[in-house]
Amino acid sequence: MGRVLLISANTEKRPPVFPLGLSYIHASLVASGWEAGMLDMTQLDYTREAVTNYLNAYAPDYIGLSIRNLDNCCMQYPRSFVDQVCLMVDWVREWNSRASIILGGAGFSLLPRQWLQETGADYGIVGDGCDSIVELLDQLEAGQVPSAVSGLMFRTGAGEWNYWSPYAPEQLDQEYFPSRSGFLHSYDVERRVRHNVLTKRGCALSCTYCAYPSLEGRAVRLRSPKRIADEIEQMVVQYDIGSFDFVDSVFNYPLEHAEEICRELIGRTLPLSWGCFLNPRFFTAAFAGLLKQAGCTEVEFGIDSGSDICLRSFKKNFRQAEIRTVVQLCRDQELDFSFCLLIGGPEETPETLHETLDLMEELAVQRIFGLFGIRILPSTDMYSYVGSPEPDELLHPKFFMSPQLSLEQANSICAPYRERNPDWMFI
Repeated sequence: MGRVLLISANTEKRPPVFPLGLSYIHASLVASGWEAGMLDMTQLDYTREAVTNYLNAYAPDYIGLSIRNLDNCCMQYPRSFVDQVCLMVDWVREWNSRASIILGGAGFSLLPRQWLQETGADYGIVGDGCDSIVELLDQLEAGQVPSAVSGLMFRTGAGEWNYWSPYAPEQLDQEYFPSRSGFLHSYDVERRVRHNVLTKRGCALSCTYCAYPSLEGRAVRLRSPKRIADEIEQMVVQYDIGSFDFVDSVFNYPLEHAEEICRELIGRTLPLSWGCFLNPRFFTAAFAGLLKQAGCTEVEFGIDSGSDICLRSFKKNFRQAEIRTVVQLCRDQELDFSFCLLIGGPEETPETLHETLDLMEELAVQRIFGLFGIRILPSTDMYSYVGSPEPDELLHPKFFMSPQLSLEQANSICAPYRERNPDWMFI
């Protein structure tokens, strides 16, 4: 068998997030008998010299390049990640033009053909890649032209595109856990990276801007609460990692699944501190108590708005009344919480924005993270709402802002609220 080097191209460091998808791929390769190493570019200088040094030392036959995001999702200060990924591919090509380059990750899966055209990489895998990467490499090692691999896309020598639709396995419990080691460089797990755990894939909700359903499917596929707790126990005992986030798009849907995870963790009596993303609709007093007992120290609600007009336009399944309720339930349990806002949706006006911010002050919300504008992504309602632009246009930052509220107006409205509330952030 050849040797595989997996590279996480993400460089965002506030905070640096553990490359969970890449670590699943690594674990799958190792379990299948492949020799594989990882580089996390949040931990290294993004330079030709740094990358080439590792390529020389490890001498891989295949390069897997994980693309987490298209850009920084910031309308005010947009920064595309396309150029830095293209640069990485160029460095690999200059090192060894014969090494196969395989793209993957959530950012890649949104626009796979566009990424392959832009970078000139050899192959790409859309969707869940743990089994697909092994199948692809086995075929390449055997000297075959790849075929019938779930999610595989590549261009033939004749310029034709080959693509097999991704298969979304119902069974997510594997014999392996994502690799927390296996990096070719030192990894400071406590001070320099925020670890994470996945409990499910897929999303049955219908938020107008969100690409999770197209990336992972609308059917919610659940991991076993026991296996999730086993993974966390391994993190604590083997790697001394007791602080992490559950990174599901919505941790508390289905609610019963989240409750059972909490009960499993309570029964393990592990020293834990963790956070998660929650939907207000599926938040009860009993669940808040379980969160606290299980070691949860902070929760974030992606409410997007405090105006029922805007919540309806986003197709949210809750309203202002539920927002008020979750604030009280969190305070009853002394559970730290924050809200995430999206400013400038289809029916946003100066009045709805004031309504949202006034509600936040009335509820004395300490921490808010607000984003101006809505990043337009393919296969979303927002994509259709703005006229279904050519997919090629979406590889670089493209945003929607309500015609009834300019970016300048939104900034002006938010400014005094920000001054009164130092932990409110708007970008």
